Amino acid sequence: MATRWTHITIGVANIERSVGFFKEFCGLRLLCDRRKEGGGTVWLGYETPEGEFPTYILVISGQEDISLLDHFGFQCDSRGEVDAIAEKGKRLGILTHPPTDSGSSLGYSTMIREPSGHLVEFTFGQPLKGV
Repeated sequence: MATRWTHITIGVANIERSVGFFKEFCGLRLLCDRRKEGGGTVWLGYETPEGEFPTYILVISGQEDISLLDHFGFQCDSRGEVDAIAEKGKRLGILTHPPTDSGSSLGYSTMIREPSGHLVEFTFGQPLKGV
Protein backbone atom coordinates (compact mmCIF):
# COMPACT_ATOMS: atom_id res chain seq x y z
CA MET A 1 0.00 0.00 0.00
CA ALA A 2 1.41 3.39 -1.00
CA THR A 3 -0.22 6.02 1.18
CA ARG A 4 1.02 9.61 1.06
CA TRP A 5 0.55 12.30 3.71
CA THR A 6 -1.57 15.08 2.20
CA HIS A 7 -2.90 17.37 4.93
CA ILE A 8 -3.58 18.35 8.52
CA THR A 9 -6.97 19.78 9.49
CA ILE A 10 -7.42 22.21 12.37
CA GLY A 11 -10.46 23.93 13.83
CA VAL A 12 -10.38 27.71 14.18
CA ALA A 13 -12.69 30.30 15.73
CA ASN A 14 -12.61 32.65 12.72
CA ILE A 15 -11.65 31.30 9.29
CA GLU A 16 -10.95 34.71 7.72
CA ARG A 17 -8.60 35.78 10.50
CA SER A 18 -6.78 32.43 10.40
CA VAL A 19 -6.44 32.56 6.60
CA GLY A 20 -4.92 36.02 6.97
CA PHE A 21 -2.51 34.80 9.63
CA PHE A 22 -1.24 31.81 7.62
CA LYS A 23 -0.91 33.94 4.47
CA GLU A 24 1.00 36.71 6.25
CA PHE A 25 3.26 34.70 8.55
CA CYS A 26 3.70 31.40 6.70
CA GLY A 27 3.51 32.44 3.05
CA LEU A 28 0.58 30.13 2.34
CA ARG A 29 -2.11 31.03 -0.16
CA LEU A 30 -5.77 30.09 -0.49
CA LEU A 31 -5.95 27.04 -2.77
CA CYS A 32 -9.58 26.01 -2.37
CA ASP A 33 -12.55 27.58 -0.63
CA ARG A 34 -14.90 24.67 -0.01
CA ARG A 35 -17.44 27.02 1.58
CA LYS A 36 -18.34 28.01 -2.00
CA GLU A 37 -19.13 24.32 -2.70
CA GLY A 38 -21.35 24.04 0.38
CA GLY A 39 -18.53 22.73 2.60
CA GLY A 40 -17.09 24.28 5.71
CA THR A 41 -13.36 24.32 5.04
CA VAL A 42 -10.65 26.22 3.20
CA TRP A 43 -7.42 24.72 1.90
CA LEU A 44 -4.13 26.60 2.26
CA GLY A 45 -0.77 25.71 0.75
CA TYR A 46 2.21 26.92 -1.21
CA GLU A 47 2.06 28.08 -4.81
CA THR A 48 1.58 25.11 -7.14
CA PRO A 49 2.57 25.10 -10.83
CA GLU A 50 -0.38 25.27 -13.25
CA GLY A 51 -1.91 21.84 -13.82
CA GLU A 52 -0.27 20.21 -10.79
CA PHE A 53 -1.89 19.16 -7.52
CA PRO A 54 -0.54 20.61 -4.26
CA THR A 55 1.80 18.30 -2.39
CA TYR A 56 0.67 19.07 1.16
CA ILE A 57 -1.93 21.44 2.59
CA LEU A 58 -3.38 22.90 5.77
CA VAL A 59 -7.17 22.59 5.98
CA ILE A 60 -9.00 24.91 8.37
CA SER A 61 -12.62 24.76 9.43
CA GLY A 62 -14.66 27.10 11.56
CA GLN A 63 -15.66 25.47 14.84
CA GLU A 64 -17.21 26.71 18.04
CA ASP A 65 -15.51 23.97 20.06
CA ILE A 66 -11.88 24.51 19.07
CA SER A 67 -9.61 21.48 19.03
CA LEU A 68 -5.95 21.98 18.36
CA LEU A 69 -5.87 19.22 15.74
CA ASP A 70 -8.82 17.70 13.90
CA HIS A 71 -7.20 14.95 11.81
CA PHE A 72 -4.24 13.77 9.76
CA GLY A 73 -4.93 13.08 6.07
CA PHE A 74 -3.32 10.42 3.87
CA GLN A 75 -3.97 9.68 0.18
CA CYS A 76 -4.31 6.12 -1.14
CA ASP A 77 -3.79 4.83 -4.68
CA SER A 78 -7.27 3.30 -5.00
CA ARG A 79 -10.76 3.05 -3.51
CA GLY A 80 -9.87 -0.57 -2.72
CA GLU A 81 -7.08 0.57 -0.40
CA VAL A 82 -9.49 2.91 1.39
CA ASP A 83 -11.96 0.01 1.76
CA ALA A 84 -9.23 -2.33 3.09
CA ILE A 85 -8.16 0.22 5.71
CA ALA A 86 -11.79 0.72 6.75
CA GLU A 87 -12.35 -3.02 7.04
CA LYS A 88 -9.22 -3.47 9.14
CA GLY A 89 -10.26 -0.50 11.30
CA LYS A 90 -13.69 -2.05 11.78
CA ARG A 91 -12.17 -5.37 12.84
CA LEU A 92 -9.97 -3.55 15.37
CA GLY A 93 -12.85 -1.39 16.66
CA ILE A 94 -11.21 1.89 15.58
CA LEU A 95 -13.31 2.80 12.52
CA THR A 96 -15.03 6.15 13.10
CA HIS A 97 -16.32 6.99 9.59
CA PRO A 98 -17.08 4.25 7.05
CA PRO A 99 -16.01 4.74 3.42
CA THR A 100 -17.99 7.57 1.84
CA ASP A 101 -17.84 9.16 -1.61
CA SER A 102 -18.16 12.89 -1.02
CA GLY A 103 -17.37 13.79 -4.64
CA SER A 104 -15.97 17.19 -5.54
CA SER A 105 -12.61 17.92 -3.92
CA LEU A 106 -13.10 15.52 -1.00
CA GLY A 107 -13.15 12.24 -2.94
CA TYR A 108 -13.65 8.83 -1.36
CA SER A 109 -12.61 8.57 2.28
CA THR A 110 -12.71 6.72 5.57
CA MET A 111 -11.51 7.66 9.04
CA ILE A 112 -10.01 5.63 11.89
CA ARG A 113 -8.71 6.56 15.35
CA GLU A 114 -5.06 6.01 16.29
CA PRO A 115 -4.18 4.71 19.79
CA SER A 116 -3.96 8.17 21.41
CA GLY A 117 -7.35 9.17 20.02
CA HIS A 118 -6.33 11.30 17.01
CA LEU A 119 -8.36 10.84 13.83
CA VAL A 120 -6.57 9.66 10.69
CA GLU A 121 -8.32 10.05 7.32
CA PHE A 122 -7.52 7.91 4.25
CA THR A 123 -8.75 9.19 0.89
CA PHE A 124 -8.74 8.42 -2.80
CA GLY A 125 -9.39 11.07 -5.42
CA GLN A 126 -8.49 14.27 -3.61
CA PRO A 127 -6.56 16.67 -5.86
CA LEU A 128 -3.38 16.44 -3.74
CA LYS A 129 -0.05 14.69 -4.44
CA GLY A 130 1.06 14.02 -0.89
CA VAL A 131 4.54 13.40 0.43
